Amino acid sequence: MERGCCIGIDQGSSTTKAVVVGRDGRILFRAKRELTRPFREGPRVEQDPEVILRSVREVLDEAVLQERNEGIPVLGVGFSCQRSSCLAWDEGSGEPLSPVLSWRDTRGSSFVAGLAEHKDHVISVTGLPLTPYYSASKFRWLSENIPSSRRKTAVFGALSSFLAQRLTGSPQAVIDHTNAARTQLMDIGTLAWAPDLIELFGLEDIRLPEIAPTLGAYGKMQTSAGPVPLLACIGDQQAALLGLGVTGEGECCINYGTGAFLLVSTGMILKRVPGLLSSIHYSSNGEQRYLLEGSVNAAGDALEWLRSRFGLFGGFDEVDDLCWKATENVVAFLGLNGTGAPHWETDIASAIYGLSAGSGPADIVRATVEGIVFFVQDIADAMKEASLAPTTYIASGGLSSISYLIQAQADLLGRDIVVTPLSDTSALGAAFLAGLGQGTWTPADLGRTAGRGEPVSPRTNTGLLRRRRRWKALHEAVRALDRL
Repeated sequence: MERGCCIGIDQGSSTTKAVVVGRDGRILFRAKRELTRPFREGPRVEQDPEVILRSVREVLDEAVLQERNEGIPVLGVGFSCQRSSCLAWDEGSGEPLSPVLSWRDTRGSSFVAGLAEHKDHVISVTGLPLTPYYSASKFRWLSENIPSSRRKTAVFGALSSFLAQRLTGSPQAVIDHTNAARTQLMDIGTLAWAPDLIELFGLEDIRLPEIAPTLGAYGKMQTSAGPVPLLACIGDQQAALLGLGVTGEGECCINYGTGAFLLVSTGMILKRVPGLLSSIHYSSNGEQRYLLEGSVNAAGDALEWLRSRFGLFGGFDEVDDLCWKATENVVAFLGLNGTGAPHWETDIASAIYGLSAGSGPADIVRATVEGIVFFVQDIADAMKEASLAPTTYIASGGLSSISYLIQAQADLLGRDIVVTPLSDTSALGAAFLAGLGQGTWTPADLGRTAGRGEPVSPRTNTGLLRRRRRWKALHEAVRALDRL
């Protein structure tokens, strides 16, 4: 087999990673940079775009230099990025004109609330519910509050677009279909900007990047070891699906990270289910593949909240043991960052129920982990009501190492869950996508190449089912209390 490799980069909220993948699908090298936690104050969640850019340059340089020293040619790079995080920058100079507003930033809540009568139209055009998590309301806030964003040369776009333009030196900002969809301004049917939504959000005077397929020639990324072609840009969750080898209709991934995401491939068919997101999986010139998605807005975030605010455990490696030790029927409804699919409640309180004199940290930690499981189950139930039954469930992400979480999810789903032994699946998927773009692999190859672990089978768990019923009742009680 001719030598060569593809590089995948995944830029996330807390880390930037690069993987080098050989033609046989094996990971040859990894590079990683930790990022400082986003600045957070109330609804504001921000990051420094130059710090993020520097981290991408560093992992890219490290990966390219490693392979050049090994004498392995770099065939291309695929780039995966956190979706819905956005900013304004000067298209001519590349200078950031604002911080990165994280996907978790909800400062546009009040504006979005005023558009409630248009929610059905928004979801019909974009496939997305009307919430402040997507970029449109963030663009509105930037245009109203950042004077420099009103320059004639200013462009508003996804973080991925800013990074790609700076890394390639392209004179024009470009956004791929998956990230354009998360602005809530792209028509998912025509794959073009929707003028009526741009008007609805009051964004007629801003400039947006040019929309392009996920697979394409984005330019050459400049590195310390020479230029390498950028062949693909894609959202991180879509990339993770590819990294797991999920390309066939009906295959499903549950990715447990900062948030949690249940995604099922719908192949060449665009499907719509109330409360869930219809989106592009990936695209090339003239061809699109689609998926359905449900998101949980606080998974790892919820556990980090317990750790940092209340000190209930020291490190995440303690969580699994605490879950198995819990004995009380405590339930925790944590509405941190809002509820996500299929409920879409932006501002909702949190509550813990069932505490007694015998309750301890283990009970609260388990209740939080089960809360993540219950949110994911709500998404699975919405799919089931729409007669969608995924053929496979593959779990990935940092929290998938919590054996209690996976067992509880399998118990509720009543289906086997395969936990992938792979890490860095978004970076791996980005590399695979770059390889698809220049013929190294076909979609069928990815399913054979991706690693799959042993299945976790469901068990009868009456205690979990009881706590599930309590959790759903607690959700209703929180809604009622919030109305008082």
